[in-house]
Amino acid sequence: MKQSVLTVAMILASAAAQAGSPEQELADGKRIAASLSQEGRDLCVFDNGAPSDMPHQKLQQLKVAKGTYGGVKELLPALVQQALANKADALVDYNSSQRFGFWPWRVVRPVVTATAIRWNEAPRKSCEAMGGVRMEVILTTNKSPEALAQGVAPQAPAAATADQAASAPQ
Repeated sequence: MKQSVLTVAMILASAAAQAGSPEQELADGKRIAASLSQEGRDLCVFDNGAPSDMPHQKLQQLKVAKGTYGGVKELLPALVQQALANKADALVDYNSSQRFGFWPWRVVRPVVTATAIRWNEAPRKSCEAMGGVRMEVILTTNKSPEALAQGVAPQAPAAATADQAASAPQ
């Protein structure tokens, strides 16, 4: 038992040591955002459901995960790609977290889930006015939609918490 706890502690410490500085994390987010298409950068993300005054149809439940430890931010381009492949206008019920894997080398791994939706009619308000956050903002601020809505600072990238704001905007 002690050896298992020690192994887990060593893996988490190693992950923390590999995490970059906050400035590096922001630069990485800007680089990832720049690699997305304009449509991908403008994808509106809602932490919870879509606004009740905006009729929409659900397209597909999306999930992107990494096999080993790392940040959620790295997964967001794949999430955007899935959403755009489904011709989504927005993502709702966005959730990012660090989850425990079965094998020791997969102790903590990033996972992002969301539901792709399409508006029944073009929105008359901006993404922000509807209570959403554009994907580009998530990446360049290094904060999750929930953290941005609450004005919370991002968490440390290597922390194994239920919602990693630093990695995704996890």
